[in-house]
Order: sequence, then structure tokens, then C-alpha cells
Amino acid sequence: MSKAFTKEDSGGDTELLPLRPRSASGDKRYITPEGYRALQDELTATQGPDSGAEGLTPLEAGVRKQERERRARQLAATLEEVRVVAPEPSQAGRVFFGAWVELEDEDGEQVRYRIVGPDEAEVKSGRLSVESTLAKALLGKEVGESVQVERPRGAVEYTVVAVDYAPR
Repeated sequence: MSKAFTKEDSGGDTELLPLRPRSASGDKRYITPEGYRALQDELTATQGPDSGAEGLTPLEAGVRKQERERRARQLAATLEEVRVVAPEPSQAGRVFFGAWVELEDEDGEQVRYRIVGPDEAEVKSGRLSVESTLAKALLGKEVGESVQVERPRGAVEYTVVAVDYAPR
């Protein structure tokens, strides 16, 4: 591994840097209440007993323990840095952070995404980062409005079919 991706100031102990460095401006990143709870649950799990270590050699168990400790530190740092944002009733009908948005493309294909923070985004699970091009284009839009987004395969136009703030 390149030295550019490690930190070696703790007595020779090598530690991977967090996936997302703290923002230089000190701005907090947004996260939904559900995303925050998921990160808290993962932190609790990484700090608890490790049932997956059974049957491992002492070396493998040590490596696994270091990975869990690193992940726990990473999660704790992330939880300190994020700002929980819950949807407000006044947002109904418009796309804002935390919204579930149903879209239809030019071919009539429909997709449903939730606009979430970068720490909880996972497109395959329908969670789209607020920092993504599509989410940025959708912010503030209402049902019936369209956005055009440039993708590697070319431009695509989406029409907002539904906006709500509760999962179906």
C-alpha cells in the first residue's frame, strides 16, 4: 500500500485514513435520521463481541480486531461531523434533502430514489447522495417538472412523478 494512504504517527501502528476527510471549512455533512441511526448501530456492533472471529488463527483474529477498531474510530469521527436533518412538513410536494423521489425517463422507465447524505448514499439501494449531479438537479423541483442530466452514456431527461417524505 502506498504511504500516501496511511498514517504512521502512533508508534509505528499503521491506520487507514477515514474514507471522507473532515471538511476544511468545518461545514457539517447532512444525514437523515435513519442514516444516523444506522451508523450508530454499526458503531455499537463494531465495539461489541466479535462472533465472526471464532476459528480464526491468532494472526487473523488480530488483523480482524484492528479492522474493527479502525472502523469504530471512523464511524465515531463521522458521527461527530454529520448534521441530522429531518424533513419538515412545509417541504411536502417539493424535492429537498430526505425526499423520496419517483422519476420517469424518456423511455417511460421509472426509478425511485431517496436524497440522502454522502455517508449513507448507495444507489443500488435507492439512496442518492445530495452531492450527486442528479440530486442537485432535482432539489426544489415539484411533480411534473423535468430535469436533464448528463451521464456517461449521454444526456437523459427525467420527469418528477412523485415526491414524498415517507417510505412506501
